This record gives sequence, C-alpha cells and structure tokens, in this order.
Amino acid sequence: MAMNKKGSMHFSKKGDKNHKENLSARYILLGDRVAFHVKEAYKALRTNVMFSVPDQGCKVIGVTSAVPSEGKSTTVLNLALTFAETGTRVLLIDGDMRRPNIKKILGTAESEGKGLSDVLARFVEAKEAIRSSGYDNLDILFSGSVPPNPVELLASDNMKEMIEGLKSDYDYIFVDTPPINVVTDATVITRLLHGIILVARENVSRRDEVSDALNKLNFVNAKVLGLVLNDRVFQTKRRGYYGKYKHYYKEYESDD
Repeated sequence: MAMNKKGSMHFSKKGDKNHKENLSARYILLGDRVAFHVKEAYKALRTNVMFSVPDQGCKVIGVTSAVPSEGKSTTVLNLALTFAETGTRVLLIDGDMRRPNIKKILGTAESEGKGLSDVLARFVEAKEAIRSSGYDNLDILFSGSVPPNPVELLASDNMKEMIEGLKSDYDYIFVDTPPINVVTDATVITRLLHGIILVARENVSRRDEVSDALNKLNFVNAKVLGLVLNDRVFQTKRRGYYGKYKHYYKEYESDD
C-alpha cells in the first residue's frame, strides 16, 4: 500500500503511534498483520466489480446495507483502497449524511471542513471540498455539515451535476450510502449509479432484512452487482470456506 511522503496517513496525528496502530487494527487493509485471504477477498471483489460495469468512462458504484452495523463503510473504504492500488483515480464519497462513518474510521478531526452536504447546498464547489486521503490515487469527499433534508439533497439535480462534473477527474467514484431499510437515501441515488453492492454481516444480518433490501433495490431497477458477506470467520479446525485451501494460501503468502 502506497503511503504519502511523510510515511503516515494524511489524517493521522504526527508522532501519535497509538493513533496509527488503532487505524491499522480497525482497517482491514492497512496493517501488516492482515490475513492473506482477506486481502485476496478484496482483490476478488475488485475484479468482479471491474467486469460488472462498463469499460469506458468513469464508473460510479454505491455500497449499502440492509440495516446499520453491517460493515458497509469499512467495505467501501477498503474497496476504494484496493482500486487505488491499481493506479486508477478513485474518489470516495461519504453519502451517509445522517450518520457519517468514513471520518470516524479514518480518525479525522471532528470538524473536517466542508463536505457533500455543503456542495449540494451550493455553499462550496466540489473540488474545493475534496481532500486527499494520504494514499496515492484516492481522494475523499466527506459528508459535511449534517443537513435537515439529506434525501432531498441526494435526489436533487445538484447531486447529478456534481457527479457528472467529477467524472472527468476520476476512473471510479464510490458512494457510501445509508442502510436501505432505514431510510430512502440509497434508493434515490441509484439513478446515478452504474451499480450498487449490498453488504451483509455473518451472524448479524437477518435473511428477511437482506431480502427486503434486495426488493427495494429491484423496485427502483437498481443494478445490484452482488452481495458482500462481511465478517466471515476463517475456518481452520474444520472444513470451511477458506479452511479447505489454507495450505495453498500459506504457499502464496510466502511469495507475496
């Protein structure tokens, strides 16, 4: 993973070793102790997304979940990082203006400046609100000030104009959206997306909630790229999803 010239994330406090260690622990792709199969799972997800969207032009991908606490924000951030590793220009938009999580995961200051809501309200231009993540090829547009009408802002012509205006600067734009079973924000933005990914969490997500979320996406004719099962346990003592191939992963890991 490419770091900035200072050798730390742009949002980390200088000299704050504990802060950096906390980021590595919370971020799937930032630590050296990340399991090999986890990295490969994100690379596989990246490949699947690349083959599921148009070849030409900027691709706009949304990520949502049925209900809160299923890992959608961590998933979209790590997916954006994985794409940035390939050298493509990536923008991550925190479109969850009701309960923004990207700045919390990154460990930014509570006041990160202008963001998406401020751009959509015409208080600032998008390019002025976009910030560098500190990683090569990845920029971030935070959620901004908490607005009284987030769904109206996402459904506005301003949102469409902003996305269209940014397409010339990026190869991929990822949008973190609120849980689809809780509010309608994710459904109104689907008209601007080339596809959307639904995140579920093992032993947390309920079948009826996931089914309800898929029905909502199908109702608005959203292109569902797939379902990401988050927090899958790595099986070692019994035959499981990765346990069967553990020795193969170990061999590849030694050469990685």
